[in-house]
Amino acid sequence: MTTALFRPGVAGTAASAVVPEQSPAYVRAVAGLVPDVSPAGFLQYAAGDDLILVAYDGYGAERSSEAWEEAVAAAAAAAAARRITVLGPRRPACAPPEAETGQTDAWWALDLPLAPPVAPASAKVRNMVRRARREVDVTVEDWGPETKALVDEYLRVRDLAEGTRHIYGRLERYLAAAPDALLFAARGRNDGVLRAFAVGDYSALSVAFYMFAFRRSDSPPGCADALLNALLDEAAGRGHMLLNLGLGINPGVAFFKRKWNARPWLPYVETSWEFPARGRLARLAALFKRGAS
Repeated sequence: MTTALFRPGVAGTAASAVVPEQSPAYVRAVAGLVPDVSPAGFLQYAAGDDLILVAYDGYGAERSSEAWEEAVAAAAAAAAARRITVLGPRRPACAPPEAETGQTDAWWALDLPLAPPVAPASAKVRNMVRRARREVDVTVEDWGPETKALVDEYLRVRDLAEGTRHIYGRLERYLAAAPDALLFAARGRNDGVLRAFAVGDYSALSVAFYMFAFRRSDSPPGCADALLNALLDEAAGRGHMLLNLGLGINPGVAFFKRKWNARPWLPYVETSWEFPARGRLARLAALFKRGAS
């Protein structure tokens, strides 16, 4: 028996987003995909013969494990795609034994005060922020030649997956498409040169997102901390409840988040599998099922 749930539209789901993939402006800008809503209310994206299901509930609307499993199974059953990828807190029970499951990770989060300024919990981090602020000014800017050059240099010297390169190559498009995505720039006080920048997304109502950060190799110590502090102040000033700092990815990235007193918040598991070839009658049945939902 499938649990009856309120099914919000794309805008409602995006407003309560807890992960970046629930932001239609972001996904459309970097991947060219248009969102839809699954039978049980998850955002999903069709990419040719693939379906990407973002199986996270909105902020404050978490369903039980049983209801989550039912929702994912319903989305998989209704899919007309040949392959499905589920992004969610666990491997779905409906996934076949041969389904591919990537390395587990977690979204890290930092609780926000009711109003700025946000003071780092650690005295060491507070000192790093103060030190950086003596050398750089942090302001909100538009995308420009210097920010592009910083990203291009990063792509030149780093060995990155093709998908990551694709996303980084479309940051300008993302910032233009998402009015609540802001670029925080750290410029040298003496020379005005761009030392580093970070992107925060404030499109959702309760959760803000620390999306991207780039810096020059000669950026002052604490520059990344000063940028994150500015991003946090903006989130607190807008009334967000917490900041999603992204995935742990590796020990170095996780250390940066941990020193700010962030915590692993939502588990992250990516599971993919292919459906058996479906005949004409099965495809028609799936269409009728979606039409009746």
